[in-house]
Amino acid sequence: MSGSGNLGRRPIPYNHKLQLTVSLALPESDYNTKLGIFQVRVESLSANGKVILGTSYPTMLRFKSQPVRVIETLLNSIPLIAGLKSEVQDLKIVMGEFTEGYEPTAWFKVMLEPRAEFQDSGSGVPEIYSASLEIESELPQLKRLVWNWRRMMFVWISLASFVVETTFFLLFCRPVVLPRGRQRVQAATRNLGLIRFHGTKELERGCVVVIRLM
Repeated sequence: MSGSGNLGRRPIPYNHKLQLTVSLALPESDYNTKLGIFQVRVESLSANGKVILGTSYPTMLRFKSQPVRVIETLLNSIPLIAGLKSEVQDLKIVMGEFTEGYEPTAWFKVMLEPRAEFQDSGSGVPEIYSASLEIESELPQLKRLVWNWRRMMFVWISLASFVVETTFFLLFCRPVVLPRGRQRVQAATRNLGLIRFHGTKELERGCVVVIRLM
């Protein structure tokens, strides 16, 4: 990570917490298998190259006995010969949390350190195919709260939006969609205005009711 282009700006905000993870792809060679434990060290550097903070972590290839390696090689012989698979172990090393201090960090430096018994230069360092450094940032408190409750907030925002839209519909669109019942009665009476009927009807109890439709 570099921030040398803008010395006046902080690439990482002050008191911001980071999680550093180093990923290594190592071949399962005899040299790496016999090497054993080695150290992975990460240092944070300022713009002028000063070491601000450093941390190290021991690691090694996952152990496999000789019979297991032979059986595994026989089972994967066709993919290995075809180039679809390789004898590689991927190591993911979590270096722990890093907190940005007053002096801004401009670079992160990753080193592979041999054990103390290896005195020669270059010895005791494993063979690697590739390496990468993953930096995970911890969100501020407000953003972390929003992220943790994002599903609940989505439900409440949807519910509030539905209530507002329903209220707007009842206040402004109800006379258009749901006309009053009195207007419908007047329309029905107007359609039957030409029909006039005079008559009497005798009920079962002997009462006479006069029905008149205007």
